[in-house]
Amino acid sequence: MGQSVSVLWSRPLHLSSGLQAMAVASGSLVVAERHSRLVRLDPRSGVQLWEQCVEDCWGTAVIAGECCLYLSQAGVLHCFDLDDGQRLWSTPGMSLRHYISVSGSAVLLGGWRGYHPLIRVALADGRCLPFDGAAVAGAGPLAWPQPVRWRPEHDSAADAVLIAGTGLPKLLMMAASGAVLREWTLPAPVVFPDAGDSYGASNDGRFTFLSGRRTVMTFHPVRGVQVLWHHERDLRPQAPILHGDTLWLVEDAGITVIDVSHGAVTAVRHLPHGVVLASALVSGGVLFAFADGSLVTIDRAGNVVARIRLSARVDRLVPGNNGLTHAIGKGHLVTLEGPTTATAPLL
Repeated sequence: MGQSVSVLWSRPLHLSSGLQAMAVASGSLVVAERHSRLVRLDPRSGVQLWEQCVEDCWGTAVIAGECCLYLSQAGVLHCFDLDDGQRLWSTPGMSLRHYISVSGSAVLLGGWRGYHPLIRVALADGRCLPFDGAAVAGAGPLAWPQPVRWRPEHDSAADAVLIAGTGLPKLLMMAASGAVLREWTLPAPVVFPDAGDSYGASNDGRFTFLSGRRTVMTFHPVRGVQVLWHHERDLRPQAPILHGDTLWLVEDAGITVIDVSHGAVTAVRHLPHGVVLASALVSGGVLFAFADGSLVTIDRAGNVVARIRLSARVDRLVPGNNGLTHAIGKGHLVTLEGPTTATAPLL
């Protein structure tokens, strides 16, 4: 097989940390572990750079510039200095919100499973800010709001988020204030996993998503929303992955690779590894994590070009820099190394 993937380092987390309790950015990896610790690790060596006490390890971590945000399951939103781990502020009263999306100087929380509506707090100090959420009232559970730099025709780039809900057959472009900047009607509401990524980021600035179980759509900050592909079978609620003109989709029966420019479809259904749990764009194709612990890279032609099996399954994959991919599962963190050709930027 032409492309190799190997384990660079691994770290026991001592407890089954939440899958979103890991955040990756250029040169930084933060993860919650050992019930009550948030640690920053060097992505290439795994060496611990700092640690801080938090309420639990089942929350959500996000890196925003020079800050690291952690929303504990207990409902406390913490902000730490990413460089040295200094606690900058903490705001309680945020239980059952789970999503964290940073848009400019504001942090949006809520919408997960429809438990709580969106709210916003100031990134600088954690204080609650006014928010007009009338536009998403009745939208049902929301997809994780996707931060974007919107570029209207007659204005400079501005911070915004993409909003979609299970009861709303629309995609909204919303300012952090709650004001709707633009909206697009969709064939069906956006389909997304319970707590994972709702949108796939391509190498050319597009975001891919599912409208219903068979329609793949894209959003671009300039071109807006477009239909990319109509599939013949139902797709699993996982973010589609697009790179150039190649699209990777996950079905119950396996994986389908599509050349969207020519309409060529290649089905990959001979992988006896169980269901797909996670995927990530890597050099040479897309890396898929299966239920039996197998990690398989599938290229643009639908060929398996790398395969490795771990002792425990991986539930989430996050691309890093220079050929690294970070994988988190029940009680363990693994960093994989492959070829260093860049494929997609970190968000």
